Amino acid sequence: MKEKKFKKKEQLLEIAIKEFAEKGYENSSLNNILKETGISKGTFYYHFKNKEDLYGYIISILIEEKKNFLQKNFNAEIYKQDIFSILKNLTNIGLEFARSNPQINKFAESFMKEKDNEIYHKMINKFSPDTYEYIDNLIEMSYQKGEIRGDLPNEFVKRIVSYLFSNIFEIANMFKLEDFEDISDILIKFIKSGLEKK
Repeated sequence: MKEKKFKKKEQLLEIAIKEFAEKGYENSSLNNILKETGISKGTFYYHFKNKEDLYGYIISILIEEKKNFLQKNFNAEIYKQDIFSILKNLTNIGLEFARSNPQINKFAESFMKEKDNEIYHKMINKFSPDTYEYIDNLIEMSYQKGEIRGDLPNEFVKRIVSYLFSNIFEIANMFKLEDFEDISDILIKFIKSGLEKK
């Protein structure tokens, strides 16, 4: 991937996020985005392969922004809690990020509506490994603290929990981020009832 530094880059991303958020991936027009941004097709195709590449790049930028937000707002003391409380805190901070960034929130809701389309599954497959790694580390730490039942295979637990969190929108048939708090509470209770060491 070429370094994406060029004039009007921020404007392109802002207009593209708005276009995707309002119209969805399939109905969004790359021509409209370029026309409104005022950049040539040559400039665009030098930095991006196509509309899908732009869409994926936007998602990667938003994931990075969310990670930075989490790091700034996630007190190290939280890691002293059990894994179920940590997961709850993470979802709360994620919701705070969404509420404080309305356009990103709108884009995320638009993305959730793509769950029956190929683009959704491509992006989930592309970006889920980052989620997997983070949750894997939390679960490993939880095993070491003796919070998770010892009769359950470590790798199996990691795969199941990572899958549930990465696919929560699809599993819950959820389209609005405002529903995420209730659904994530249910998911954490479900995980806790199965994994917690009694």
